[in-house]
Amino acid sequence: MKRAGQFLIFFLCVAFSVAAVVNVMADNAEVERMAAAVACGEQGPSCRAQMTRLERTPFGQTFEMVTAKRTVDVVCRRAYVMAGDYACKLR
Repeated sequence: MKRAGQFLIFFLCVAFSVAAVVNVMADNAEVERMAAAVACGEQGPSCRAQMTRLERTPFGQTFEMVTAKRTVDVVCRRAYVMAGDYACKLR
């Protein structure tokens, strides 16, 4: 029983590490598009948000976006700790 517990803890650590690496290193083009849409808000279809800063961690991504009218920080986080779909909102 002790051996099974040790294996379970090892497996959970490896799974956590792999999920963290994927969250930081994977392609984030879709998340950038969602962040740009949030940064533009109600400015209309002609709004072009430009990213000036990006911070990626295993738990989420933070963007600083500049539009013609404002500069905002947009935070995108997954639905669960390191899994699920991203959702973005203004900070």
